[in-house]
Amino acid sequence: MPGPQSDVQLYGMSELTELFNQVFQELQRARQLHKQFNSPHEGYAVILEELEELWAEVKKRKELRSREVMRKEAVQVAAMAVRFIYDLGY
Repeated sequence: MPGPQSDVQLYGMSELTELFNQVFQELQRARQLHKQFNSPHEGYAVILEELEELWAEVKKRKELRSREVMRKEAVQVAAMAVRFIYDLGY
């Protein structure tokens, strides 16, 4: 079983850096548009809403689903998870 170091090499640092940059940009956009989460319940609800949007795209028939939309929704899920951690001080 490969260790964490070999996993990073499989993905490539430039690809991961770009992905993390997309998550960071989405986080910054969301923070400009919306105030911080008031409670863990609100944070959970926002993450769940984003996850449900991703799930709606995933459930589509293969020829109708969009990799671009799935990626966008997954980035939003990741950004809201980071925001949850940040806003609630965990």
